[in-house]
Amino acid sequence: MVFTAYPPPMIQTPSSPDVIDAVLADWRNARPQTQADALNIVGRILWLGRRYEEAVAQMLAEHGLSYSDYDVLATLRRAGAPFELSPTDLAKRVLLSSGGLTACLRRLETRGLVSRHSVKEDRRRLLAQLTPEGLTLVEGFIDPRFAMAERALAPLDPTQRREAETVLRRLMTAAED
Repeated sequence: MVFTAYPPPMIQTPSSPDVIDAVLADWRNARPQTQADALNIVGRILWLGRRYEEAVAQMLAEHGLSYSDYDVLATLRRAGAPFELSPTDLAKRVLLSSGGLTACLRRLETRGLVSRHSVKEDRRRLLAQLTPEGLTLVEGFIDPRFAMAERALAPLDPTQRREAETVLRRLMTAAED
């Protein structure tokens, strides 16, 4: 399935072989003693995540933004007016290392999409804030990004969506332990 702004291609039925089935078959042939069945789920999660991220990245590339750039801009937007967070708070909400976040903020600041300023009460404390240009740009991506997510879930009915959410939530909780 392709997560683009265009209608998705014909959806495979659950019985149609996919790339993960091929990978598992290869492992069964190459190393029959290896218990690789978990790849049935984990492999598909990884594959879907990459496809979704690639589709978003393609949408952003037209504007010279990376997925990380969008993540920072969207996180500042989600913070609500005045659309600012400390780098520490921002780091807790994005999937970037401290060094990666610093580089991303520098890049966005150079483009005029984010500004960094100190807090009046404590000049040692910095805040990153969306500029009006950054806010306008990120606003233009929000609805298309959520529409991509909707198209990605189109094959599932409401009950299947709830079940998938429950299972994925359980896997995330287990991964945090």
